[in-house]
Amino acid sequence: MITTGDHLRQAREAMGWSPADLARALRFKENHGASRILEMEKGKRELSGPLTVAVEALLRGFLPDGFEPPPPPA
Repeated sequence: MITTGDHLRQAREAMGWSPADLARALRFKENHGASRILEMEKGKRELSGPLTVAVEALLRGFLPDGFEPPPPPA
């Protein structure tokens, strides 16, 4: 279960995604999405319940319509 910013970072890194990739998957506004993800990871912004559920779904393989995940690192 994702309850802290560190958990959020670990989840993002486990998927091999950048903060911008996660922001795109969550449909954050493009101009501030990555910075918001980083603020949450650093504990400067609160994690909402819906956000944690969405990230847990992404970890289990759910992909939102129209989202193309980045290619795995080589």
